[in-house]
Amino acid sequence: MTGKELFEIWAPSDSTWSQRVSPASFAQIECSNGGAAANVDAPAPTWHEQRASPESAVVIDLPGADSIRLALVLAERGYRPVPIINASPGPVGLQLNFLPQAANVSLQSIVVLDMSSLVREIWIGTEFLQKLSFASDAPPVFILDALRLRGTNPIRDDMFDNRWMVFPQDFPSARFLADKKIKRVTLVRAEKGQPLEDLSHVLLRWQEAGIEILAKASGDPGARPGITVSRPSRLRTSWYSALAKMGLRRSSVGGFGSFVPETSAAG
Repeated sequence: MTGKELFEIWAPSDSTWSQRVSPASFAQIECSNGGAAANVDAPAPTWHEQRASPESAVVIDLPGADSIRLALVLAERGYRPVPIINASPGPVGLQLNFLPQAANVSLQSIVVLDMSSLVREIWIGTEFLQKLSFASDAPPVFILDALRLRGTNPIRDDMFDNRWMVFPQDFPSARFLADKKIKRVTLVRAEKGQPLEDLSHVLLRWQEAGIEILAKASGDPGARPGITVSRPSRLRTSWYSALAKMGLRRSSVGGFGSFVPETSAAG
């Protein structure tokens, strides 16, 4: 199955939310034949709702593979998965083949953000996703990678820096959510608390427009208290200026990801 075929399954033409699915992480994937095996490496995540609430949306901001696993649990409850993973898994032109038992050691060693487990979960989850049916007004579960800003490996010369960040335009506006009858959004992180700063720009705008923001720790089956999203320090700063300050690198084919230049030796 090609990356394009995978993308069309995760972003079907009949879904309200498909325009928000980021194609960058799908573009280079090619899955070998043989069928997707179940992932037995991690226990299935739990979720408090038995059925999706049509007035609720979810934003999952866990380390990549965990975000995909939880999103598929919510998909079974009626939420439409919307991956917003705006980064290349590796250098453009490198075919990425993912088998359930395979580890692409050479790729993992040259990328700042190792996305191999995330991509593996997308592939494994695709067959499961194809078997589900969604209501035409199914609420969204937006999928992020909590490792996006810091990566998984130290940055060195000639590494492929595919760290990334989210922008308000990556998500639907508060007005669009309200038009779809979404009144509250639950943020899922490893621990309850404030969102990462780039996501704060999104959630603050929603909150100021009247959408309730709730917080939930991934392993906590209890109540979801409301939070007041803190004002980000760079709220008044140009996003492109902020991007430059953070040192993130845009890909020439969309999304984030390019090589770190070699440091010139001082004379």
